[in-house]
Amino acid sequence: MSVPTDALSHLLPASGKKLTADEAEGSSDDVQLCKVTVDDVMVLTLSRERIDAGDSAQHILLSQLSIARPKSAQDGTIAYADQAAVSLVKCRGAGVEKEDISTLVKVLKPARPNESAMKSLISGYTAALNKQGPCKRGS
Repeated sequence: MSVPTDALSHLLPASGKKLTADEAEGSSDDVQLCKVTVDDVMVLTLSRERIDAGDSAQHILLSQLSIARPKSAQDGTIAYADQAAVSLVKCRGAGVEKEDISTLVKVLKPARPNESAMKSLISGYTAALNKQGPCKRGS
């Protein structure tokens, strides 16, 4: 999946020689986890999971990471702060289960928190995800 490299570069450590992104063992169509490392130090995680319909991006950020006042974008389907962001893809309509797909991105030290870059990263990732038709199982 493509991500906005400019946004990603503003979140990763300023120095580093080796960048690696690996999908965690046990990932499935329902739950996926990707870990990004720089010089063998984990600096960013991205998790995507199918959840029951009805939650909000802001509530997920609050309940999972205790971020109380995130900013929001795209009609509330994206919530973001300097060190984390959540997006929701709402699956509705014929041929799909009524559910949401939640994506959570979090930076870890020594990565650099950056609110603007986090918004760009989650927005770009979600746009790329939407192009793949994620609501259909097996996509």
